[in-house]
Amino acid sequence: MTISTVFTSAPAVIQKFKETEYAARLEATGVILSYICPLMYMNNPLSKKMPVITSSNKLRTYTSARFYTDDEILKMITKGAN
Repeated sequence: MTISTVFTSAPAVIQKFKETEYAARLEATGVILSYICPLMYMNNPLSKKMPVITSSNKLRTYTSARFYTDDEILKMITKGAN
């Protein structure tokens, strides 16, 4: 990962995912899995100071996160942003 990456999901989904062979692979890349609601995460004063990218229209609308398509974000987190 060239950009710190946090994936958010419901706790039950994260638990099921951790039971798969993909969980260790994802963890090895440095991705953080969190059950915290993205809107609540972004309301934290410390998070507001960091640049955040998203493919969620809701998060983009109600926070300072900048919107990109999934393909654009994939390129950024794997190859770096210009």
